[in-house]
This record gives sequence, C-alpha cells and structure tokens, in this order.
Amino acid sequence: MNKQHFDINRPVHLARRDVFFERAVELLYTPLQNVNTADRIKRAEMIIALFKTSETHAFFAIQASGTIPRESDFLRFLKLISDNVQSAHSMLQHQLHLEGEESFLCQFLSATPEQCILPAMHYQRRAEDILQGLWNVLQLAHAAYRSLQQENLQALSDPERERYRLAYDSFRQDVTARYTLAVDVHEVSPTV
Repeated sequence: MNKQHFDINRPVHLARRDVFFERAVELLYTPLQNVNTADRIKRAEMIIALFKTSETHAFFAIQASGTIPRESDFLRFLKLISDNVQSAHSMLQHQLHLEGEESFLCQFLSATPEQCILPAMHYQRRAEDILQGLWNVLQLAHAAYRSLQQENLQALSDPERERYRLAYDSFRQDVTARYTLAVDVHEVSPTV
C-alpha cells in the first residue's frame, strides 16, 4: 500500500485505534469478583484481541504523512500493555490447569487436587498482581492518551474530523455489542 492510501484512511484508522483501545480498557476495569477462571481467561482473550486490533490500526495510522512522534510511542505502549494482558492470561491458564479433579497437570504430576490448590492460588495471585500493575499504568496513561487523541484530531481537516467522528461512533457501537461480557451491566466506569 502506498502513502496516499494511509493518508486517505488515517481518520478511520485513528477511530479504530481509539475505539478498540478504549473498549479493552473498559473490559480491564470490569470487576473480576465472582468470575471463574475459565471466564477470566475468555475475558483476557477478548482484551488481547481488542489491543491487537488497536495496535494494527495505530500502525496503519502512523504510516500516513503528518504523524507525530508520540503516535509511535503510543504504539509501543499498546504492545507493552498487550504483553501484560498476555502474561496474566498465561498465569490464568496455568491456574486452570491445576484446578479441578480432572486437571491434566495434577494427573501428570501424580498430585492430589489438594496438593494442586497452593500452586493454583499462586498463579491466580500472579495474574491479579499483573492486572493491578496494568491498572495503575493505565490510570497514569489517561492524560497522555487523551492529549494524543486531541492532538490527532486537531491535526485533521474538518472533513477528516467528521470522518473520524462517524467512524468512531459506528465502530464504538459495533465493538461494544461484539465484545460484551455477562457482567458488563455492572461495569465500573473506566478512567481512560
């Protein structure tokens, strides 16, 4: 693809970047109490998919002319937080492999379910620690993200801003409908 393609589609790529990022953050802020391990894993997979899509469109957006250096920094930031969620996802999978009477890992280790409880709890705590650290970073990122978003919008022409707004509204509606959890009705209001 040539530079002109990315220039023409920049408002749409920015809108997708923002919508997918914001939805991932919203889902990260959804409380995990009373959510079983398998559902936590599904949530992590959904969040990873959202961040990956945001990364893709952040990459496409910076291929256009007239981008600012902070956009590349934001792309790097997206990769870092996506890696954090992937780490938590791995810990949750390890926890799941140790839970339950038919746990393949407990069977392989010739361990009783009681013996597998402690390592499963350690994996759960590591996942929670990773997510807590991520929440703290995302709170710090709020101002930087909003500033970048405003800077991007100000650099667009009036027709491009309108394309961004229309794309943002459309993608927001679609993403919110597609990436939904049973507990979304009790969502915590995100700070990003």
